[in-house]
Amino acid sequence: MSNSLPAATFPRASSGASNIARSFSEVTTGIRDRARSGQPVRRNSQNAGGAEVALWRAHNTFSATEHNARMRAAEEFDHETKLPGKRNGALGAVGLEVLRLMLRMRGRKTGRLDLSYQQIADKIHRSRSAVGDALDRLKKCGFLDWIRRCQHVEDALPDEQQTEQIPNAYILLQPPTVRECVRRMLRRPSEFVRAVAEKLARQKKIDTATVDDVIADVQNPELRALLAKVRLSVDSANPLSGQTEAL
Repeated sequence: MSNSLPAATFPRASSGASNIARSFSEVTTGIRDRARSGQPVRRNSQNAGGAEVALWRAHNTFSATEHNARMRAAEEFDHETKLPGKRNGALGAVGLEVLRLMLRMRGRKTGRLDLSYQQIADKIHRSRSAVGDALDRLKKCGFLDWIRRCQHVEDALPDEQQTEQIPNAYILLQPPTVRECVRRMLRRPSEFVRAVAEKLARQKKIDTATVDDVIADVQNPELRALLAKVRLSVDSANPLSGQTEAL
């Protein structure tokens, strides 16, 4: 059975990808333009070891099966966005090579992904300019975003450079249509099916819950202790034998 999807699955317009990139930038960086410090670092660079650590874990850690599905979905996306008479789609051959490298080089446990332009160019045997253009296409289509980073120079004298630029922290993303394609490849339930299943599970838990279960679910420890005390008082006033204790 062919894995190709109908052309309508991947819209040619990149408005959805632009929205993803825009919302990602607003949520993850939240950086305002800084005043120039005279140090040779790019504007809006963050100190290393900040937001990228949590983002790597949230977006760059997934199974080998999903790894393969993401790459296949990206190839389908590129094929379906190829205009008549054009050799490549929205990502291009170099874009697919860069994405394949990113997927392969990410930390499996930490999600760490901070290759330099030169490292990427050397590994895929392409020029730095080709790598830069490919990264821009991947970001525009919603497959990738990054955080510019810098770090303090250790043991630097007062009149020497105090901060230096280091490689970007790359975050692996998925446009909505590609995410849906990956979900089908992995045969995962849709968001609607998952929501219905969770609702049914909650309702079943409520229907079968005992008084002890309800008390145990109370988050406030003081309230939980008070409810347990009330429960004990009610049980002592209404014993199973039907006879109350003598006063």
